[in-house]
Amino acid sequence: MRKKERHRLITRLLNEKNIQKQEDFVDLLRQRGIMVTQATISRDIKELKLIKVPFDGGYRYSLPAETSEDVSAKLTKLLKDAFVSVDVMDKFVILKTLPGNAAAIGNLLDRRYKEQLFAILNDDDSILMIAKTEAGAQELAATFQPYQAF
Repeated sequence: MRKKERHRLITRLLNEKNIQKQEDFVDLLRQRGIMVTQATISRDIKELKLIKVPFDGGYRYSLPAETSEDVSAKLTKLLKDAFVSVDVMDKFVILKTLPGNAAAIGNLLDRRYKEQLFAILNDDDSILMIAKTEAGAQELAATFQPYQAF
């Protein structure tokens, strides 16, 4: 299993379980057929910037809280690096990205523009945003115009 996939699984486990020790991660991953060492989990914890938060008289691992500034900064960086084009029709906005980047950008877009979006779908290099209104779709599309290379 690649590191990115393991990190996604660790993030999912954090949302499903109350994990208190590194050994808990090792055990849960092994139950899923993924053999890792405690040292690997330790590195993953540092890379994911996991924190310990109070829980039932002890502590459990948690993801760090992201502020809207964090989301905006990450989104801006990804758009500068991987954005290809934008197009709009009615309430639909389609973004094209470099291959392999649509999932990360889509996740950040969903968090950043949650109030304006009805839904968001992505594949490897495309993101379809469905705005709640046509005017909202036009505003969203205009947001991405500065990143588009002509």
